[in-house]
Amino acid sequence: MFICWVDDRLDHHDIGAVPGELERFTAPLRDAFTSVGRTRPVATGDAGLAAAVLAGLWERTAAGMPESWRRRFVDDYTDFLDACEEEMAVRRSGARLSLTDYIGLRRRTITLLPMLNVLERTGHTLLVEHPQVDDQVRELRWTLADVVGWANDLASHTHDEAASQDSLLSLIARRDACTPAEAAARATVMMERRRAEFTAPPRRCAQHPAAHRLGRYVDLVERFMAATLHWLAVTSRFAPIPGPTGPATATEPVASGPGAEAEVRRAMR
Repeated sequence: MFICWVDDRLDHHDIGAVPGELERFTAPLRDAFTSVGRTRPVATGDAGLAAAVLAGLWERTAAGMPESWRRRFVDDYTDFLDACEEEMAVRRSGARLSLTDYIGLRRRTITLLPMLNVLERTGHTLLVEHPQVDDQVRELRWTLADVVGWANDLASHTHDEAASQDSLLSLIARRDACTPAEAAARATVMMERRRAEFTAPPRRCAQHPAAHRLGRYVDLVERFMAATLHWLAVTSRFAPIPGPTGPATATEPVASGPGAEAEVRRAMR
């Protein structure tokens, strides 16, 4: 829940509109991973309080886990923070990323990999780390991040447009000179093709001594992806905030319309 809270706070509270603001929020979060076992300063401000919570959670979560898992979690979470800072710098500069560059950044600004690491711990299904399967399993994890990130863009397109932010749909529409509906359909085809790649790792890794554990891990990733897509499709995450009627602001989640919701539902099947 904490991972999602930080992600939502960065998405919906305009942190980073002022240069250096986002970095002041993320710096204490980075330090939280190195504060285990030593006296921490009294937390002050939103950033300090968030870091104090993260440090306490990390101390309990990392206990008993192998060094490789702890290192991977820290790498994945700090890469998420790096990507958020890079994304905000792009927005402030007014630069327009290519579709390829956007996809590379988008898979890092969504917090699926840190969350998957936590699921490994709670589900007692640790990632098999071995040179024979590392490339395949790493690609499997990126597939998860891509599919869910693209589904999120489908659901939040109207919100992103109101905030003058690029998304997968706007970049496809710009590249292909097509309508938003056509861009949504093309994004859905991309998602379906990417999701189909889940059938590949078990076959490629079938001869590995840890094939059974690999199969369990693939199953964990696939269930996590299906559950996340289902949650996104049915929770109206980007529906208008209840309250007085009036024009939506750029910082409020805005409905994406039935077309986008249908595309997410179609992709999740």
